Amino acid sequence: MAALNRATKANYVIHDHVEAETSDREDHTFCGIMFPVKCKDVLPIDHVVINSVSVRGALGPLTVWVTKDENINGEISMCKKHWKKIYQKTHGRSFRAYKELDLSSEPIVLKPGQVKGIYIHSTLRGDEAIVYDNKDKQKTHDDSFLTILPGRAHVSETPFGSRPIWGWGHAWRDNREFVGQIKYGAIYRLWNPTEHLCFGTKFRSLAKNLFLLQRRIESPFSTLPDDCIFYILNMCRWDWMNDTAGDMKECQRELRRARRRRLEREADDVLMEGVDGSADGGHVVGGDGDELWVHNHEGNGNAGGDDGDDLVDTESDEEDGDMEQDDDDDDEDDDDDSDDSD
Repeated sequence: MAALNRATKANYVIHDHVEAETSDREDHTFCGIMFPVKCKDVLPIDHVVINSVSVRGALGPLTVWVTKDENINGEISMCKKHWKKIYQKTHGRSFRAYKELDLSSEPIVLKPGQVKGIYIHSTLRGDEAIVYDNKDKQKTHDDSFLTILPGRAHVSETPFGSRPIWGWGHAWRDNREFVGQIKYGAIYRLWNPTEHLCFGTKFRSLAKNLFLLQRRIESPFSTLPDDCIFYILNMCRWDWMNDTAGDMKECQRELRRARRRRLEREADDVLMEGVDGSADGGHVVGGDGDELWVHNHEGNGNAGGDDGDDLVDTESDEEDGDMEQDDDDDDEDDDDDSDDSD
């Protein structure tokens, strides 16, 4: 019966919690920092659970907010109605060591590919509450599970306030980076036939070989039904065959390249069909004065000539651009576009 009721995700969080620590240049201190966090979809994970964030500074009365699960067109809004407060506590000064803010009562849950905003704010008077940095690169932190991106600092003592502490000007500072630590765990997906392509090449090879053995009468596995093989694979972790995040990312790149080549071949086939159809100079569709001249490469009413070529070329260029962006996903661009000091 257990073989027929296979789990789809692990019922445990990894025991060795992952700790994402950012660079710390102590460029600025002020009232708050807002930044996006993205859960990667490279590994076969069901979701990531952020259990705590750590910051340093004068601290004081701190609150932590997270964006609600709603569609805001991919943007991190500064409007309070799009946020949910998940932490509130007063902390003493801690300029040297990070102070951990425990979110275990309301952890932040991220699905693969999902982006959520995190906003940490202090109502302490003055400009020393929370340490943050100028933007130094495109990604503040990047590992196998999470990407922390640059965000904006807040210079108002009121959460989501629009008036800075000096009473005039803009209360938000763009191109700023979170300074601190994020501790999280990951819930893995378990192997099922529908999840097969989410696993690494070595794991997929294991699955293939098990079923090849099952089909050979001289193998002990031949006595097992398919559901038992499914159950065995379901109980194996994704990395037991020594698949790595780097290997799986490269495999995904190869799949994207293969998809691009297939689309290019299909586009070439469409163009060749257009050329073959125009070899006889076109033909007439309809009658009684309602004729429509089609596939005439050189005449008027062109339905597959230059305009069609331009359309296919444009799509191909876009695909190339997407591919270049995907291939450079791990590269860290050293941008020196920091704003002036606050």
